Amino acid sequence: MIDTFEEFERELWPQGRSYNVSASKEVFKTHVKANFDLAKWGLVYHVPSFEEYMEVGEVEVAVYATLASRYMSKGKMAAKEAFEWLKSRPKIVQSLCVKGRLMDDITGFQDDISRGYVTNAVSCYMKQYGVSENEAFRELNKMVGEADKIINEEFLTITGVRHCVLKAVIDLARMIHVCYNGYEGYTDPQGKIKEYMTSMFVDQIRL
Repeated sequence: MIDTFEEFERELWPQGRSYNVSASKEVFKTHVKANFDLAKWGLVYHVPSFEEYMEVGEVEVAVYATLASRYMSKGKMAAKEAFEWLKSRPKIVQSLCVKGRLMDDITGFQDDISRGYVTNAVSCYMKQYGVSENEAFRELNKMVGEADKIINEEFLTITGVRHCVLKAVIDLARMIHVCYNGYEGYTDPQGKIKEYMTSMFVDQIRL
């Protein structure tokens, strides 16, 4: 990853966009640390409190890293202000992290458990509140619904941020919904995701 960032830096430095690369690199470092923290928990079958898990899991789900990459690729359309805005942890992005983390963990729960991986939002919620799997699913899905409301409200009311910066957030929210709409499409893309990709990029559109 560092080699890739160095390549980006060589390409963007002459355009005066080296800040975009260094800012993205810092976001990725945070993401990698969160990934490492979850891996450590998983290796010892640790089920932390729901709040502790979400604090790390919301970063590990890579919303910030994905948005930083998008802003880095947009050139002058997403200047230093976009990265400063992202660094401020705006409410719309925090809510997107909640949505992504929970939808990923809900749809991937059975696969996680079958592999002996218990560090999951569903497991943490069940342990902390003493509820069944179905009750945990129901409550976590409510949280996803609340996160969606906040994302939509913030998108319609935020001022002083470029439209392309906000649109990247909404586009990512849509992608998450497609990937985790009742199935774990990111980890196992052979079903619906493959159909969608084939219909968009392989099958001809006949006029």
